[in-house]
Amino acid sequence: MSCQRGKGIILGKVLRIQMLGGFAMHYGEDAVVLKKIGSSKSIRLFQMLLLSLPGGISKSEIMDNLYGWNEKADMANRNMNLNNLIYRLKGQLTAVGLPKKEYVEVREGMCYFNDSISLELDTQEFEETLRQAKDEKGAKRTSLLWKANELYRGELIPANLSDMWFFQKSKYYKKLYIWATQELENQLQKNWDYKNRLQLYARAASIYPFENWQLKLMRCNLEMYRYDEALEIYHDTVELYAREMGSAPTDEMQECFESLELMDENHQRDVNDADSWRNMDKVFRGKREDIQKAIFTEKDVQGAYYCTYPSFVDYCRIVVRAKERNDFPAVLMFLTLSQKKNTQRPMDLQEQMQLLKGVIGDSLRIGDAFTRYGNRHFILMMVKTRMEFCGMIFRRIEGVYSQRAGKGELWYYADMTQELDRASAGV
Repeated sequence: MSCQRGKGIILGKVLRIQMLGGFAMHYGEDAVVLKKIGSSKSIRLFQMLLLSLPGGISKSEIMDNLYGWNEKADMANRNMNLNNLIYRLKGQLTAVGLPKKEYVEVREGMCYFNDSISLELDTQEFEETLRQAKDEKGAKRTSLLWKANELYRGELIPANLSDMWFFQKSKYYKKLYIWATQELENQLQKNWDYKNRLQLYARAASIYPFENWQLKLMRCNLEMYRYDEALEIYHDTVELYAREMGSAPTDEMQECFESLELMDENHQRDVNDADSWRNMDKVFRGKREDIQKAIFTEKDVQGAYYCTYPSFVDYCRIVVRAKERNDFPAVLMFLTLSQKKNTQRPMDLQEQMQLLKGVIGDSLRIGDAFTRYGNRHFILMMVKTRMEFCGMIFRRIEGVYSQRAGKGELWYYADMTQELDRASAGV
């Protein structure tokens, strides 16, 4: 969509601006990047003006957002600061190759972006597409909803989400996206269109990975009898939640995973039909080889066993139960990776965590297990190990990590499992 309100618009090159999912600009075929001069306030001003087209935005709203509200603030100074910011913005826009124009118009206490060049905003195109979709029916409506779905690449200018003004705007666009997605979902379900439902859910899950879209993706795969795909989605989601949030997925997703059923060759089952149940048993017996492969795939097993956080919790529970019958020591070690002090260059956290994962696996014994917990932590379960050996184990891990060019700093905390058990019981 092109914003062409003003007269005397320069034809030819178009300034295309993306704000959904990130901020990017193209003038004609060339990518342009606004260079920061001092702070980034001038760029935020530019973004606020664009998001306020065509109605404009009051000077007071801009100043409150950029400079904060202070009852004792000198209004004259705030006005002067804003005027300087407008002048600075003009210089930034012309510096990247845009025509020399007065891009900001101030009139009766309002600020307007003077779009005297051809301008296309993804936010306006997104809104306009949905407005048209609401007035259409049938295939035309569906086509417009798909177009809007593709235009939405993610949160509005994610780098600005800590700013309440931009956060509220982002919530507005997200609400529109969710509405469009649900409308498409309803239409696709009516048409039994599984293929496009998978595409719809997968895209939503990539944009909002922690809002349970994977559950819809799993269920759609189950409706298509794609059990392996549903299982893979579940395990990938478990890994994601454990890595980024240090927690398991929702109970609803866990229930969906536990409800996976083996169907007969026709993917049908009559609960009152004994033959149907016998057919299911045949399928189950046919899966015996797959189950064996899943359990006994590893050959020449070495080092500790790495697993996702929910699997690690189950493993620890088994260890605690086993200790009731055969008493043996077991230690939980909490290992943390931090940035080294007095280091100017920040380390690549994901790269270092991946390196540390390999180090832990190689440094522990075959009967031990470990998992990642959040962005900077690992939890280790070491069986038949006493507390007094933890320092030695930590130094071994630290030494191997250093030998493999580890750039972070490690520290640990350890406790016997029975001590943790007492603490949780309030003893």
